[in-house]
Amino acid sequence: MNMTAGNSELCVGVRILDLDHREMSETLNELRTALVRNEDRSRTCALLRKLTNFTVLHFALEEGMMVSTKYPGVALHRLNHQRMIKQMKAMVTQFGQGSLSMNRLSLRLLAESHAVHVGNDDLDYGFWVNGPAGADSEQP
Repeated sequence: MNMTAGNSELCVGVRILDLDHREMSETLNELRTALVRNEDRSRTCALLRKLTNFTVLHFALEEGMMVSTKYPGVALHRLNHQRMIKQMKAMVTQFGQGSLSMNRLSLRLLAESHAVHVGNDDLDYGFWVNGPAGADSEQP
């Protein structure tokens, strides 16, 4: 899956979330480039950490918005966030210890996890928060 910054799959109709999703997508593309160029392992590890740290902050923002807007799906959404963060942190740890190689398959796992979460869970929130007026309504 190509996670380019202009990918419409990443748009959920909430500007701040869409910007974050693009940032994460750009980091995934940096990881892909680092792998293709066979860059130093420390560069790849730094990008994995960057992606994980940014994702943790993004999820906290997202959950805060969901709580403040009284989104009924916040509890399940939070569980999905916890699962994804656990997986990402495990990847960073195992990659840093040398017990996991970062390759196209592991990168695909990250990219697909990101795309599926945005395209399903976050999009549901976007539809809910924007209401019947859709993307033309006032956005947080």
